[in-house]
Amino acid sequence: MARDNYTFGDNDQASTRLRRLAEVYEPETRELLRNCGVCGPHLAVDLGCGPGWSTRLLHEMVRPVRAVGLDSSERYISEALCSQTPDLEFKVHDVALTPFPVLSPDFLFCRFLLTHISSVGQVLTDWGRIAAPGASLVVHETETLETEHAALRRYYELVSRLQQHYGQTLLVGAILTERVQGSGWHVVESNRRVLEKKASEMAELHVANLRTWRHNEYASSAFDPSEINSLELSLERIARGAEDGGIVVNVARQIIAKRT
Repeated sequence: MARDNYTFGDNDQASTRLRRLAEVYEPETRELLRNCGVCGPHLAVDLGCGPGWSTRLLHEMVRPVRAVGLDSSERYISEALCSQTPDLEFKVHDVALTPFPVLSPDFLFCRFLLTHISSVGQVLTDWGRIAAPGASLVVHETETLETEHAALRRYYELVSRLQQHYGQTLLVGAILTERVQGSGWHVVESNRRVLEKKASEMAELHVANLRTWRHNEYASSAFDPSEINSLELSLERIARGAEDGGIVVNVARQIIAKRT
């Protein structure tokens, strides 16, 4: 399987964005992990862990014997290792590829990862094959993004086009229950969470993304540079509060599944 194109980058700006993303979505992630019905698994794996923010939250809430974060970015794993404790491990690995460098995980977690995977069903199937019998899979992904602000709507349109070019799905949460059910996992819960986020918080995340993906080969040729410049300025104004963007209604799909 070819490696997926991660268009959001792994430079300093992208890392700062991931830290802010972790802060913005910590309440619902914390609740999901608290209510997933699992405590003290032998081996918990954070799939696409980035610099490790989600791994630390996973360890805090689920209390595994061993917690391992996996990510294909050497830069992110190096950053995560700087704050590694005896309770946490981090390894460079593309989570779309199996086997993993750790064997038979009995708890798998991912957040905002499957949106960057082109073969979601196959990847979920592969995860099931390497997971321990009875393993749990906990997923948080975006189902819809709704806003009345034109700049934010246009940003979502362009990101969706960019990801479609690479066979990926921005709003992957809308198809996720079906994909999980068809991949050998038994869906225990599939919940639709309506999250209202401040447009300023979302624009802060988006402008950092745009400044990275605007240099992507496809984006550079397919999108009008003058429009991207204008969009960047608009998002920046919303992010710093100079322009009122209202709220973004972010419907999330949260799934808890078991290996069958």
